[in-house]
Amino acid sequence: MATVAANFPMPVTAKCQKTELANNYIKQFQSAEVDAILKQAGETKLIVPGGWTPVNPADPHIQELGRFAVDEHKKQTGDKLVFVAVVAGLKKPVELATLYWLIIEAKDSDGNQNIYKALVQETDLEMKKLLYFGEVVPPVN
Repeated sequence: MATVAANFPMPVTAKCQKTELANNYIKQFQSAEVDAILKQAGETKLIVPGGWTPVNPADPHIQELGRFAVDEHKKQTGDKLVFVAVVAGLKKPVELATLYWLIIEAKDSDGNQNIYKALVQETDLEMKKLLYFGEVVPPVN
């Protein structure tokens, strides 16, 4: 039942040192992963059938959502991440809102740049809520 969003180009900024990781992650996107996150967050009303579409990471609004995700994560956890850029992402309209699955580059307190994934809900009233934030772990060969 999981939907795989593939066969579409995902632009990624040249600044991203882990471009391949971000691209591979977004190509292997599974809507079931997001559905599980929504269930865990108690947001089952947001689990609706339908497609995810790519976002333009160069769009200032997408960058703003990425910065919001990192800032909210820092507030919730005390991590000292610094937002660098959204490098890829998908969006899906749901009732009175849009879900954004963003792949974000951020620096940790040691200056290491890592790739993170975030699920952000933005309502039609432009209210934002961070539903999930986690590191994209490179696959083990």
